[in-house]
Amino acid sequence: MYKKYKLMMEVFQLEKSFQEEKEYLEKTIKRFQEIIDDTELRLDAIPRMYPDNPTLLANLLSQYKQRLDLLKRTENKPYFARLDFKNNEDGILEECYIGKVGVFDDDNKLVTVDWRAPIASMYYDSNIGNASYEAPQGIIEGELLVKRQYDIEDKILKGFQDVDTVSNDEILKPYLGVSADNRLKNIVATIQSEQNEIIREKIFSDMIIQGVAGSGKTTVALHRIAYLVYNNMKHIKPEQYLVIGPNKFFVNYISGVLPDLDVNNVSQLTYDEILKSLLEEDFTLLSDESKLKQSISNPNKLFFERLRVSMVYKNAIDKFLKDFSKTIVPNENFVVKGYEILPRNLVNQIYENIEDNGTISYEILAKKMARTYLLLGKYIEDHYESLMSYVHNQFYEKTKGKSKLEIEKERKNLTYVEKELRNQCNQSLKKHFSDSRPKISNLYMLFLKNITNYLMIDEFDIASSSKKVSANIKSKKVEFEDLGALIYLYYRIYGSSDFSKYRHTVIDEAQDFGEFNFYALKQLMPKSTFSIFGDLAQSIYQYRGVKDWDDVIDTTFGGKCELKYLKKSYRTTTEIMNSANNITKHLNLSTAEPVIRHGVDVEYSNVDDGLEDYLISILNKYIENGYSSIAIISKDEDESTQINQLLAKKGISTNNITTADEEYHGGICTINSYLAKGLEFDGVIITDASENRFNSSSPTDMKLLYVSMTRPLHELHVLYNGELTKPLLEDLKKKKNNSELVLKKKR
Repeated sequence: MYKKYKLMMEVFQLEKSFQEEKEYLEKTIKRFQEIIDDTELRLDAIPRMYPDNPTLLANLLSQYKQRLDLLKRTENKPYFARLDFKNNEDGILEECYIGKVGVFDDDNKLVTVDWRAPIASMYYDSNIGNASYEAPQGIIEGELLVKRQYDIEDKILKGFQDVDTVSNDEILKPYLGVSADNRLKNIVATIQSEQNEIIREKIFSDMIIQGVAGSGKTTVALHRIAYLVYNNMKHIKPEQYLVIGPNKFFVNYISGVLPDLDVNNVSQLTYDEILKSLLEEDFTLLSDESKLKQSISNPNKLFFERLRVSMVYKNAIDKFLKDFSKTIVPNENFVVKGYEILPRNLVNQIYENIEDNGTISYEILAKKMARTYLLLGKYIEDHYESLMSYVHNQFYEKTKGKSKLEIEKERKNLTYVEKELRNQCNQSLKKHFSDSRPKISNLYMLFLKNITNYLMIDEFDIASSSKKVSANIKSKKVEFEDLGALIYLYYRIYGSSDFSKYRHTVIDEAQDFGEFNFYALKQLMPKSTFSIFGDLAQSIYQYRGVKDWDDVIDTTFGGKCELKYLKKSYRTTTEIMNSANNITKHLNLSTAEPVIRHGVDVEYSNVDDGLEDYLISILNKYIENGYSSIAIISKDEDESTQINQLLAKKGISTNNITTADEEYHGGICTINSYLAKGLEFDGVIITDASENRFNSSSPTDMKLLYVSMTRPLHELHVLYNGELTKPLLEDLKKKKNNSELVLKKKR
């Protein structure tokens, strides 16, 4: 009887709580609507209030429009969690409803707490009971009484549950099970403790994050930017953050996430776009596909590619620049309009005597030249009288025996020289040192022409390889392997340019950069800290990608950079991840830990004929399952294009994504394995995982296959022709054995 009564009371209390939460949600939505209405009124009034101040008017209109857009996108689900926290110091109980954005009403009363606020960290990290959080004024301690998570959809409360830790699998499942289109929009509700630690790391830290496929690297990277912008807004502007992606397609893929997190104006660039911005000239970035194929068949032939992203190459450029620096002072006296001002040896002496001191480094040529102009100008100022006398003596010598007309003509030159001397010859000195401002592409070609003077490698024909690279540069064609060298050359000649403004830089898919690439970026952005995200298991560009994060830590950060790990995979189902882990085991790399979200088994099908019909049947099944983003992944671009054409003949329209594409808007797409890196889809079909297509003895082949297998959220179908690639054979045998066991049980 007592148990029945207790159960009835629990049900009654639950119903009462649900009704209270439902009423609170309705009240909050009403307050949101009032704030939206007020914002719209203010937006209408702003042009009338500031008609004579166009700059202020434009800024206010932009701010209010962004705010209005965010409020409208948030009102359907104004919050996702609640914390009840009792402060030990004053005993005040705070009820905090946590949402994507912090909202205040007209009376400046808090409606929702921003997920990035210090107090909200307890939702991700703390359990019920004694808890604390770090605020600007110090550590706030107290008792966490309630931690509640809500299921709100289109302004309707579907349910809620009191939780202890956010990492509970049952809590994660509803969020991980949604389609690819909505995953990033919902992630703030399910940020895990290991992810939250990285997101909330102080801006002053440099970090490298090694994360397995599906661990949320991109999501964490973008949420870290959002967190840093929110918590450092008083002294760092959004424009002082930079996100670097592997290609334009990927950058556009993530571009909508930051505005959805209340972050605007953060720069998002690819590595080649950084160089284009520096040089202020256009060039074609050559495709990696042929080299990727070559790295599989004959990786030794790509020795020069590997060399160009290494610190050995950087050291060779340093030696070259040391020699180039000696050619800056012209091998002639400093002359203005035919009048000698300073002897060459004096100019050279002043230039050569400029050395680094404890506070200033003169390794940047522009900085050294500025110092040279200053010192030469000071010398001219200090010796003005004697130099003027010396110039006049030259005038008298030049005009001896000349006609009056010739003397007047020469006097004009003298007048110009006198004016220059009064101005310390500032303009004339810059003309004299015209070689100190070389075109970077020309300087790189000069290095390549003389490369054998700086790289002593007997067993490889560097001169021949460098000529091919130089020919490309001359034709305004650049390979990825040259980007780091060109950026570094620009930095050593001209300094940081506009890139010195950045205070924090996030690099995603960083495993495909070489050590020199990271070093060049660090030099270019000396005031920036870095958060570098990557996965060595997905380092498909073996000839240029980083092999060990410790190398980057040592060369770029001088050992002062923390290596963190994201080991859990949240993207794929357990079944898909377990199958993909066969690849990493084969490569002797660490395997991902799947979150307990089960789905259907990976399907393997041996298809020797009628491939397009087989693909269509799988596509129809995926569409029936309600999948809105489906990828047909082939090993390379040629195969992907071929599959696209086969399906087109059958009347199936698919978006064939190539290196020329910059955007993906959902639906069915054909795409190659290396472009698929970093993306995710509801369902994936791999067109041919045969041993002869993905050779088990090739690390690059295996990593390409691993990338392909870890793209789907829900379902994966692997096709092959003849013999399946060896690492997946064991998985196929297990599935066959399991199927036979099921059949026996049914009998």
